[in-house]
Amino acid sequence: MRSLKRGISLFTTTTAGEYFLGTASRAIRIYTSEQKVIAEHLARGVEESEISQLTGVSPIAVHNLMTELAHQFLIDTSLGSITLSDRFVSKLDNRAIKNSKPNRDGAYIQLHNRIAPELEQSTWIDGVTDGGVSVLSARQNYLVEISGSNRVATLLYTLLLTSGFTQVRFAARGRTSAIDDLDIGVDGMTSSNIGFSFTKNREDLRRDYSLFRLDKSANYLDEASTPDLVIACGDIDPEKLALWMSYGQAFMHIPHPRAGRAEIGPLVIPGKTPCLRCAELAECDQSGVLSHRTLTAYEKLEYPQIAAHAIAALAASQIVTYCDAISLSEGEDLKGAQACGKITIIDYQALAQPQVVAITRHPLCGCAF
Repeated sequence: MRSLKRGISLFTTTTAGEYFLGTASRAIRIYTSEQKVIAEHLARGVEESEISQLTGVSPIAVHNLMTELAHQFLIDTSLGSITLSDRFVSKLDNRAIKNSKPNRDGAYIQLHNRIAPELEQSTWIDGVTDGGVSVLSARQNYLVEISGSNRVATLLYTLLLTSGFTQVRFAARGRTSAIDDLDIGVDGMTSSNIGFSFTKNREDLRRDYSLFRLDKSANYLDEASTPDLVIACGDIDPEKLALWMSYGQAFMHIPHPRAGRAEIGPLVIPGKTPCLRCAELAECDQSGVLSHRTLTAYEKLEYPQIAAHAIAALAASQIVTYCDAISLSEGEDLKGAQACGKITIIDYQALAQPQVVAITRHPLCGCAF
């Protein structure tokens, strides 16, 4: 089964009788009426094998066009599916079967609608040939832990849950365990929530936010389970960092913002990719600055609202890229490493123009040993 990927368009060009089939970034040239007819039938969902019978076009012409589309990664070659358990529970088997049918299951219909935009992203990942279903489904398997108490940490929880990361959880908050003034306006929290438990507030929304249904028997706050990735928002305890580096805990650092500038990264796979010390040494080499000391007596290290949403979205995108790469690169030594070795710098005055700085493993850093 081969079909066009979602979002493909037929572009009319300035040359009479010539078209482009694909997207703005990748496309093939259509220059015969036969190819245009084939493309239009593919867009309507007609099976490849039926096009010749319906249109009289040569099967060889259909095959050649599909081969050209496959070469540009513009088609899916398999049909993926997300397996869901029966949601209707009844002591009567016939009633359970009847009410578990997709056309009667409201939750199934809602899931079908909600995953469509996520598949629009995952289907265009290099190497995906099933519409993005397997990659999207695999996100349920990753345990992502968020530590920190700022707005970016709060927003990341929602973004990851709604993107398919069912097992995302919060570690202990540094600032306070209760909702306070700086939480107002972040992800629906209001002044009426002040003083209530932050963790409970977020956990109460897990079922509503989660893209996929939850496992009733699972304890999503189980601290004994080892995360696949830790997102450290703010300062990192040196002892905790040493433990992560020693036992190979993958983590992403999003340091506190300072002087109207925020950073995302690096994402570190200990012993395999550049670490925080590598980043510090690289910055020292470039700037000649050995250390810095804040002169302000008291500084609230928090993001402005607009910047918080922009930075959380960029960070979530990198996290998704890392995990999706692992799902697609089974058996490779550096799974997901293409998301590592870089720091994204965002200036509050130019949020739409982030700067990406590449870093390498520094020869003076001992992370390789």
